[in-house]
Amino acid sequence: MEITMKKSSKKTICISIFFITLLIGTNANAAFFSGSATGEWLNPDSTDSNDVYSISGNDVGGKTRFRWGTPASTSFANKFTFDGVGSDGEPGWEVEEEIAFLLGDFTYQNGSTYNATGVDGVDLDVAISLTSPEHVEYNFSSFGFSITNTPNNSGDPVKDGDIVTLANNTTGNSFTYGGIEYTLDILGFSQDAGNTFAYDFSSPEGANQAAGLYGKISKTGGGGGAQVPEPATIFLLGSGLLGLFGYRKKFWKSKK
Repeated sequence: MEITMKKSSKKTICISIFFITLLIGTNANAAFFSGSATGEWLNPDSTDSNDVYSISGNDVGGKTRFRWGTPASTSFANKFTFDGVGSDGEPGWEVEEEIAFLLGDFTYQNGSTYNATGVDGVDLDVAISLTSPEHVEYNFSSFGFSITNTPNNSGDPVKDGDIVTLANNTTGNSFTYGGIEYTLDILGFSQDAGNTFAYDFSSPEGANQAAGLYGKISKTGGGGGAQVPEPATIFLLGSGLLGLFGYRKKFWKSKK
């Protein structure tokens, strides 16, 4: 009976070591990123020579603004503002691959204006600076923001609201990091802290509407990293296996 108990104990220990090693190995497969983001508006799309627009604040680490239209007497100009998270040397996010993270805060100021009917969109260049495990900067191709201007004839600011839409280049923006190729995908706007995403939203007439612009880093070719177990999960599994081993030992002693 003693020999059988020892063999069973060794088997239990081997199984425990196997599962814990498997979990640790799975954890090592997931890439971890930290960094910051900046943006720059460029290439306004205008079809009317009378349109008025301007770009300002494209300095690194600051807000970038795109304004268009001449304000009516009681209103303000239309404006897009992008404020990237973090700054050079001070990460704005720490995230594993396949997990959504905030690139920056986007605000749409929708005013009643003249000289803006032909402004249909603008591009946003996004640059990310990765700081861990090495410091590397990447500039991505322009992400298009299209503008849908609605007639202001209902008297309801919500119904008269204008719409901004992410129009192009939201997926497949590749870069190489640590010898591995990844892609930065733009998931869209989120107004609930990254729980849900949309490629467009409306800003009521005469108001400011804000949303976060979110992205996700994945290994090129899909698949991404394996799911990463929480430390608590490993602890609970190990405790359970050890408890099982203790129970078996007590059981065999009682049978002697």
